[in-house]
Amino acid sequence: MNAAQATFPEYNALVLEHFEHPRNSGRFAAAADTIEGVAGSAAQGAMFRLSARLADRRIAQVRFEAYGCPHCLAAGSWLSECLVGATCEDLEAWQWRTAADVLEVPAEKRGRLLILEDAMRALAAAWRSRS
Repeated sequence: MNAAQATFPEYNALVLEHFEHPRNSGRFAAAADTIEGVAGSAAQGAMFRLSARLADRRIAQVRFEAYGCPHCLAAGSWLSECLVGATCEDLEAWQWRTAADVLEVPAEKRGRLLILEDAMRALAAAWRSRS
């Protein structure tokens, strides 16, 4: 157990790693090859914005912005790595339970991952609207 895990035992090592060192934060400027999906709000306690660049009918790069608890920020960071190479169908099939299981999100925080799933669906809808 490292110092962060000793200080914050409610978070697993992967959550702490992504929270302390988020990957792919920010967003892409609007462009012909860029899509974006947003869900939630600060008032709801969680918000996710996913921004992706497309190439050859797949996601080439992903950026995220998130508002919420460490689990939210870690989920956005973790997902931004997982989505590279994904298709629109992959986005539509993704379920929040994947992140909940990998990040060991406690039951009382899992509702926030539904907002992440909504952001994924919004990203897929933005992709489909381009066709």
